[in-house]
Amino acid sequence: MKVLYLDHPEADFLSTLVYMGLCDELGAENVVDYPRKKSFHGEVHRYPSPYDGNPGSTPWQNWDSGDGCTPPFPWMRAQESKPWSRQEVIDRIGEFSLAVLASPRKYNGQALTDLIQAVGRGRLPRLVMMDGEDYLDILPGAVESFRPHVIFKRELLPQTKREVESRYRVRVEPFPFATPFGPVEPLAKDIDVLFLGGGTWPGRVEACDALRRAFGARFVGGVGSHLGYAEYQSALARARVAVSVRGHGFDTLRFWEIPSMPGTLLVADRQPVLRPFPFEHETTALFFENSNQLVEQVKRALGDEPWRARIAAAGNAWLTAHHTPRARARQLLQASGV
Repeated sequence: MKVLYLDHPEADFLSTLVYMGLCDELGAENVVDYPRKKSFHGEVHRYPSPYDGNPGSTPWQNWDSGDGCTPPFPWMRAQESKPWSRQEVIDRIGEFSLAVLASPRKYNGQALTDLIQAVGRGRLPRLVMMDGEDYLDILPGAVESFRPHVIFKRELLPQTKREVESRYRVRVEPFPFATPFGPVEPLAKDIDVLFLGGGTWPGRVEACDALRRAFGARFVGGVGSHLGYAEYQSALARARVAVSVRGHGFDTLRFWEIPSMPGTLLVADRQPVLRPFPFEHETTALFFENSNQLVEQVKRALGDEPWRARIAAAGNAWLTAHHTPRARARQLLQASGV
C-alpha cells in the first residue's frame, strides 16, 4: 500500500505524528510526502512565508527559500525515503491507495488543487483530510473544494460532528495528538506534583496557583517553566503526578506525553472534545473540573501510593495500546476504508 501524504512546510504536531506512524506501519518508502517536507527527513526546511502581505503570490512549488524555517521536532525520527517530483506523482498516481490532505493550510491545498487539475478528481485515490488546528470549526471551503471521504479532526465537539456529517454527508472522526515518545526507561520519583507549560490559557495560571498554595515546595514548575528537551522528559518521568491543562486548543501534546512515562499519573482538566479510546477517570487517569477538584484529586493520589501507581500503570498501558503514532496511523487507515 502507498499513501500520498500532502503536507505543508510549517511545523505541525499532528501531521508529523501521523506521518511517523504511517512510516512505522507501512514503511517510509510507501509514504510519499508531497511536496517534499525536509523536516521529515532530518533537515531544516526553509520556505516563503504563506502569511506575507500578498497571499497567494508565492508559488507552492518554491519551498527552498524565504523567511519560513521549520527544523525537525526534537522527537521526530528522520525518515529515509526518496523525493518524488510532481511529474512522478502524476505519472504514478494509480499506485496510491490513499491520499491524505494533512491539514487545511495553504500550500498543501494548492498542491492538491494542482494535482486535481493535472490528473482529474476521478483519478485521485481515496482522499481524506486531517485538521490538527486549534479552532473548533471545520472549514467549509476545504470540504467543498476537495470532497474528502473522511475528515479527521483534532478539536471535535459532538455537535460539530453531527452538523458536518449531516450537511456534507461525510464521516468525521475525532483525531487528537498522540505521544511523541517511544519507550521510556522508568526513573526514581522525586517530584510529587509537576506542571510545565506556557501561559496559553488562563486556567493554567489558576491551576498552578492552587497547586502551589496546597503543596508548597512539593509542587514543581508553573506557568512559563520552560526546560530543554531532555530536562523536560526527565521531569515528567520523575513526577508522581503531572498535570495537563488545555492551551490554545483543548488537546495538548502534554496530555499524551505524561502517561508515556512509566509510573507518572496523568491528572487533566475535563474537556468537551471527542477522543478515540478515551482515558477513564480513576481507571487510567484522574480528571478535574475546577481548581478545588484538582487539589482534591492530587491529594488523593499522593495519599494512597498503591492506588496512584495502579492508575498510572494502567494509563501507560492504555496509551501504549491506543495513542502512539503507529496507533493513530492504524486508526486513520481503518477509518479510511483502505
